Amino acid sequence: MITIIQATNRVDSNTAFISRQVYDYVKSLYSGSVGYVSMQDLPAEILHADPYSEKAMPEKLKQIQDQWMIPADKFIWICPEYNGSYPGVVKLFIDAISVRKCDETFAFKKSALIGVTNGRSGNIRGLDHLSSILVHLKSVIYPRLLPVSRLQELMDEKGTIVHDATMKVLDDHLRGFISF
Repeated sequence: MITIIQATNRVDSNTAFISRQVYDYVKSLYSGSVGYVSMQDLPAEILHADPYSEKAMPEKLKQIQDQWMIPADKFIWICPEYNGSYPGVVKLFIDAISVRKCDETFAFKKSALIGVTNGRSGNIRGLDHLSSILVHLKSVIYPRLLPVSRLQELMDEKGTIVHDATMKVLDDHLRGFISF
């Protein structure tokens, strides 16, 4: 299974639009199961006084981990730039699920990282930060990080990437990761 992780809880974000497009595209390329996790779907209880204990872990978070994270062999993280890095909700998500079945969730599983931003860098710094965290959790990072810059210029009014050169790079990235 490949699980796509939409790494922001911001409503109607460009990241959500692109993540859905990547999800649909991976489903068309990959013969196995494809899952989807959105930070928008995290339970509100994740932000409580004791988020770092398995005993206090919300049931909905356990369900997300059991259904989409543990069975996955590969992850595609699609991360916008927030303050020069990746969104804090992603760090909270990783921290919260790592207290329960951490190795089953992350160890030796492959991750591709795609950064998206309306700015110039494509969140390359945030992808570096996220890759460091994932390596600490024993994940294997696809050696090509994909920064996508000036996102609004590449999308149509429905939030779909329509820029041919970007679609070619994205296609190459996803096909390479699937065979990785």
